[in-house]
Amino acid sequence: MSLFEILAGCFVYAVGCTLQGVLGFGANLLAVPILALINPDFVPGPVLLINPILSGFFTLREKGNTDKYGLTWTVIGRLPGIALAVLALSVVAEERIGVLFGSLLLFAIALRLSGLKFKRSQKNLMVAGCVSGFMGTSVGVGGPPIALLYHDVSGSVLRATLSPYFLIGTIISISALALTGNFDSGDLLTSIYLLPSVMIGMAVSGPLRKKLDHKWITNGIYLLSGTAAITLLIRSLF
Repeated sequence: MSLFEILAGCFVYAVGCTLQGVLGFGANLLAVPILALINPDFVPGPVLLINPILSGFFTLREKGNTDKYGLTWTVIGRLPGIALAVLALSVVAEERIGVLFGSLLLFAIALRLSGLKFKRSQKNLMVAGCVSGFMGTSVGVGGPPIALLYHDVSGSVLRATLSPYFLIGTIISISALALTGNFDSGDLLTSIYLLPSVMIGMAVSGPLRKKLDHKWITNGIYLLSGTAAITLLIRSLF
């Protein structure tokens, strides 16, 4: 990995981490397809390894407004999704990983743009957790299915619920991938490269939470992520 790729990747992830601190999600949704275009070694392992630090900080900062009922059932639902993701990564040929990434990222964006609205019932929370677990473990982007169920809550509740979900869920995903041999020392080194980006996102996002237009930012994230995902998909296919 060249110095330019490292610096470019750190810049992209710093922007993503800042946006996650403002919205409650978005770091990997924005960064993963762009990081995959910069250098495929950035994903999914390194961003998953670094995510618990980011989510842990935001969990402490946003505590007090967590939807504990929803958190419980989404984490339970995440477990079969993780198992399916591990299976998928073991059977998809390496040269087709980009196709898997691009397809799942576009699916995540389609979920958000669909306008569908669901009640936060036990069943829906578990289904969303399962889909999130599959996507989060296989490509590092698991926020959209959960965010879809929390379309009608305040920013503080969304951030306070998604942050511990990402913290707990990502640790489980990392453990499952490690046990099945899907991590190596290169992933650990690359995650260390991204560590300054997390620190920047933590510091910058705090004062910006109430100043930025959340709707405009969210739409911008999906536009950039969608463009990058389509580019990644085309490059992987041809």
